[in-house]
Amino acid sequence: MSSSGIEGYREYLARRDGEADLLHRRLATREEFFAALVAEPIRSARRVDRQVFLRNLRRRRPEPGLDRAMLFLLATAKLNQAERFGVNLGETYGVNSGADLPPERVYVELEEHYHTRLLAYVLDMFGLPFQVIAPPLLVRQFVKMSVFLPDRLAFPIVGAGEMAGCIMFDELRRAGVELFADEPAVAARIERLYSEILTDELAHVGYCAASCNAAGRATMRRLYPVVGRFFAR
Repeated sequence: MSSSGIEGYREYLARRDGEADLLHRRLATREEFFAALVAEPIRSARRVDRQVFLRNLRRRRPEPGLDRAMLFLLATAKLNQAERFGVNLGETYGVNSGADLPPERVYVELEEHYHTRLLAYVLDMFGLPFQVIAPPLLVRQFVKMSVFLPDRLAFPIVGAGEMAGCIMFDELRRAGVELFADEPAVAARIERLYSEILTDELAHVGYCAASCNAAGRATMRRLYPVVGRFFAR
């Protein structure tokens, strides 16, 4: 990435996220965003069977006969689990916390923590908990590889994952707005929460692409459909 490009991205992150506090996993501006959510709680009038949700949460495939609303909520609960696993693994090994590392690495790591909170707020509108679930074995191995590979090799793989994530987050955003259109406040909150994540994910794609050479960017484009299908399973 060019020096002007990286400086521009850092300035964007500082404007969007505010001061970064890795120790407490806080971004100042994001905390203001969540304070506004807490000040205006929204609850859906839709009845959701909590036991059915919990029963299916740890299944590889949902049981037959679930309606689209339940499938949306299950997908919301599971969508970020692989990224959460990768971020926590990177934290354990100090991948992004070295004093010699560029500051944008800290911002990107903290943004992923906020994505988990944003998805938890979607579930909270329906009285459902967010639970940490270990990704399947093959997904865990893929994530470990992405975390520990040298940057030159990791950025194309991570970038492909971010591209696939953009598509999945956007599809779920659209599905949620459509499914709960009869509750405008709920639909608007789903739009807002998912859009917040999608904005970050698009920036992450740009960051990964700018950190790759031409061959790396071509690899991102070739890999992302494969990665998307892999995680969607």
